[in-house]
Amino acid sequence: MNSRVIDEHDAIFHVEDDFFHPERYTSREFADLEKKHIWHKVWQVACREEDVQDVGDYCVFDITDQSVVVVRSSKDEIQAFHNVCPHRGRQLLEGRGKINKFHCGFHAWQWNLNGENIRILDQDDWQACNGLDASDVCLHDVRVATWGGFVFISLDPDGESFEEFINPVPQYLDCLQLDKMRYCFALTVDLDANWKVAQEAFMESYHVWGTHPQFLVNIDEKNASAEMGRHGKHFYFYERPVGAPSRRLEKPIPEDVRQGFSDFLQSFHEQVGDENGNGQMTARSIRAAQEALAKLPKDAEPMTIIETAIAAMKEKADEVGAPFPMMSNEEKAEMGVDWNVFPNLGLVMSFDGCLIFRARPRGDNPDQCYLDIWSVLCWAPGECPGVKRLHLTDWRKEKHHIPSLLIQDTSNIEYVQKGVHSLALKALRPNPVQERQITNFHKTINQYILK
Repeated sequence: MNSRVIDEHDAIFHVEDDFFHPERYTSREFADLEKKHIWHKVWQVACREEDVQDVGDYCVFDITDQSVVVVRSSKDEIQAFHNVCPHRGRQLLEGRGKINKFHCGFHAWQWNLNGENIRILDQDDWQACNGLDASDVCLHDVRVATWGGFVFISLDPDGESFEEFINPVPQYLDCLQLDKMRYCFALTVDLDANWKVAQEAFMESYHVWGTHPQFLVNIDEKNASAEMGRHGKHFYFYERPVGAPSRRLEKPIPEDVRQGFSDFLQSFHEQVGDENGNGQMTARSIRAAQEALAKLPKDAEPMTIIETAIAAMKEKADEVGAPFPMMSNEEKAEMGVDWNVFPNLGLVMSFDGCLIFRARPRGDNPDQCYLDIWSVLCWAPGECPGVKRLHLTDWRKEKHHIPSLLIQDTSNIEYVQKGVHSLALKALRPNPVQERQITNFHKTINQYILK
């Protein structure tokens, strides 16, 4: 099979606000460029800090053909190393676990948690070759940074600083206190789709009418998206109060929106939560808000309804000792409802929780990816019933583990991947207002590949 040569003038790099080429999702050559210029260069999320909470805790992160071990090397330090023995190249670890030193299962070389070599069997054998110093065979370190409870790594030792990369995300999202949230569930789903198709499914709300029509009775989904440097967000206009039907349904705003707001919260419990109703927000907050709303008069103003619900959530959080982010109206407006931190950290926020979406290539096939779906919440001490960690290799047979709303998204993802192979499809035409986040995403990919 002949490989295609892609240069900077290739049509595959043609991206406008309402136009880009479907081959970006199917080309092996383009996937190779992404591997070289993005995955081997960019700052990206490897895990959460709680994955390496105690000294010796480690988490292996695999991206394309590279493997990295993140380890808590001391109480106050997280380090990362290439997951390879410098002797003969064996990978050292897999999955997650706890160690007091690194040990190679091939020839029993060892390193401390700082990556310094502490054992080479028969080290004197190297004397005839000018010797082998332990300092020459330390583990190869990887750059690490943390923000919002996430552990980021960069495989490029000479790349940009993390502060430059993450800007301006902290300015808008620090108020959410993501660093105080902890896992509810952590799913990994094997999908037959390009990683970008999967990631983009959570970058816009233009699809709500077609994909999640059950939400339209309680929320007006009018929205827009914005470029935030290399990152992006989208936001709702809230021209109708939450609890009122979408303008598309051509129904009036009811005089009493309490029930609509309560039903909206219930949808988080039933459609985005686990078996206990915890997911994008805590079941505790949902119950507290619903109980408070039931006590309001029918003619309560929309702002009073929202403020009452949030106050009840905060009061309940304080009662059980859970953190709860209290944001100003300005912070809420600027934050939006959804962010994508380039390249693949999707954040869908709520009152006291966040859904996280991280799509990654699966091998070298551009038609396959992993989609990580995480829930993090503001738990009280001892409140979390246990983190549900699953790898779903056949999601259709195992879809009972996936919140029902997200099954609607997952179904679309694989159908899109099939569609972009169509010979009739010469270009994709994203919405330049509501899907601007996606075209900015593709422009940023171009910038990394072409610079």
